[in-house]
Amino acid sequence: MIKKSAIITIIFIFNAFIQLINQIAVTRIFGAQISLEIFLAAVALPTTIVSTIYSTLNDAFLPLYGEKRAKNKELADKYFLANLLFLIFISFVITLIMVFFSKQISFTLYKGRGWTFVNSVALQMSYMFFSLPLAVCATLFGTYYYTHKKFIRFPLAQAVGNLTNFFLILLLSPFMGVWALVFAFVVNIFFQILLVLPSFKHFEFNLPKFKRLEIRNLLTAWIPLIVGYSTFRSEAIMIRSLAAHLPTGYMVYLNLITKIFTLATGVMTIGIQILLLPHLVEYFENKHLRLKGIALVNKAKIVAVGVSVVVAVSVILIAPIIVNLLFIGGKFSKQDAMITNSLFPLFLIPSIGWGTYGVFFQPLLALKKQLPLAIICLTSLVLGWGIGNLISDYFGPLVGISCGLIILLFTGIIGSEILWQYYKKKTLVTLAPPSLSPPIIGQT
Repeated sequence: MIKKSAIITIIFIFNAFIQLINQIAVTRIFGAQISLEIFLAAVALPTTIVSTIYSTLNDAFLPLYGEKRAKNKELADKYFLANLLFLIFISFVITLIMVFFSKQISFTLYKGRGWTFVNSVALQMSYMFFSLPLAVCATLFGTYYYTHKKFIRFPLAQAVGNLTNFFLILLLSPFMGVWALVFAFVVNIFFQILLVLPSFKHFEFNLPKFKRLEIRNLLTAWIPLIVGYSTFRSEAIMIRSLAAHLPTGYMVYLNLITKIFTLATGVMTIGIQILLLPHLVEYFENKHLRLKGIALVNKAKIVAVGVSVVVAVSVILIAPIIVNLLFIGGKFSKQDAMITNSLFPLFLIPSIGWGTYGVFFQPLLALKKQLPLAIICLTSLVLGWGIGNLISDYFGPLVGISCGLIILLFTGIIGSEILWQYYKKKTLVTLAPPSLSPPIIGQT
């Protein structure tokens, strides 16, 4: 596990490097100007939805598909194909609904900027919603490889997608302007799909039968995860909605800061997250391995917290130097860099949450406790966004953003830990046979 985790971490470090280079290019090309702010406002919701699909569909589908493969591989392939077709259809219908309501969504989030801004955001947003069915395909194909213990294929495809996004922006921005960002956002997912297409030699191409019970089981597992993860992925929407009340340019500054923090902390723990869930599912299903699974959870959480703290502090110290060296140029001025650097300390504590919350969720997902987790996450969103808006009214949007993020992230982390301690004692420890499972020294 350690070796594969290291390889995946290296891939995601490369992935993060490409995203950082892409951020540098976009910042220099467009600067802290209104055109880039319109794109950032427009891309916030589609990005939240796509990233939620990437995170949750794998977590919901992998345990169900893995169980099917353990019993009958041929039936498992039919199950995979049936769910693929069903989810593509559903995601396309949802896309059309989101496109229809794009103007109302834009007005709700950014009405403080006026109708010109709202209409421009709605137009770009409507095109980027068509990335939803593509994200469903890419994620299910990635899950297919995860189930077959091929953990590297999907991360590699995502790296290629980021490279594609980068080169499309460089090539098309002189001709299309900010619309090159919109085009690249959708097309890069298509290239990811090409790299994770499974070999269909063993699939039967007869139209699979949709079994209501199986579809219901998947949706029962997935919908609570969507609610849970989307609350944590929606921090960008909260940040940009509150930033709409700040002068022009601040949405760009805040996006740059959050991108650096989330890339730095997330990339160092993503390898743990990817490998942890399949192993926990295996350990918790076997009553003789449950104590081993509990020990693995404890170790993963300690490592994730430690790494996130070190990385967050390092970013505070190093990021201003990076901004001055790499981002100044083109349409991004020294004044822009100075304002950006002054905002980094506001995100020190939230960055620790960004690096750790995914790891804290994994054991609950392995135990299929999606609904309680979703309730915790929804509660954290309501508290974070509500208190953030309240603080913003009295102390300004910047303080409101920072406090809102802290409440949102750590309410979810603490709540998930309370749930884990409860279900660990109720489901795992009480059922694990001590005579067959040797005690683990230092286990808590």
